[in-house]
Amino acid sequence: MSLILAAAGVVALVAAPAASASAEVFYDEGGCVVQQVTDGAPAGGSQCAGVDFGGTSMGQAAFMDANLVGANLSGSKLQAANFTGANIEGANFTDSQVEGADFTDSGILPGTITAEAPDANGAPIEFAPVVPLGLTAGDCMIVDVPVVSGTVFPVGDSGMVCKFSSSNGTAIAVVKIQVTPHPEATEAPAPLFTDEPTTTAGGTTASTRQPTDWGLIALVGGGAVVVLALGVVAMVISRRRPAIVGGEDPADDTAKSAD
Repeated sequence: MSLILAAAGVVALVAAPAASASAEVFYDEGGCVVQQVTDGAPAGGSQCAGVDFGGTSMGQAAFMDANLVGANLSGSKLQAANFTGANIEGANFTDSQVEGADFTDSGILPGTITAEAPDANGAPIEFAPVVPLGLTAGDCMIVDVPVVSGTVFPVGDSGMVCKFSSSNGTAIAVVKIQVTPHPEATEAPAPLFTDEPTTTAGGTTASTRQPTDWGLIALVGGGAVVVLALGVVAMVISRRRPAIVGGEDPADDTAKSAD
């Protein structure tokens, strides 16, 4: 058994350097280290401001949180590269291949947009993509429904995917929309049905049932109805009777007429 464990340890020691050697590093100079997404990005992000990557093949490159201010990526192969959280202000993507690249929260659009709803309908969300040289803004979508700036989003968390393109491929950026309810618009709706009424000391009736809790449905994208929550809303009314405002129960009147 000890020989087997010793042999396994030798194999592990041999395999570790081999795995490290197979990691593809596209660029490593100064504080700018760019390698594949599978190997992860350097902690704190690469410092690649002004670096000339022109024409470099960097498919699946890990640019997460990188400083790419003024960097030249023209003509580079950037398929499936990840730019999440990177600063690409002033970068040049002319003729770069960006098919499948992720530009979430890279300065083109914010990663999260927050707003307070003025009423129960939600809040209009304004956004304007800021694209670097070589990229063109496309549509923003929610489940294949186009979303434009000013669209009213419901209270809660939503998400939209925005597309961008170069002369060689299409990339995306994901934007999270957070709409909080207005402090004065959180009153629960009046109940449509109540439990059996109870008689108070003054002879009037009252109900103790709480208001019905309805799911959220919002109008999004020029009148198209989009349900931005998962699940099915159902209302089952069993053995319920309408609330009575007067002092008599209709059942008593029925009994009297029968007599």
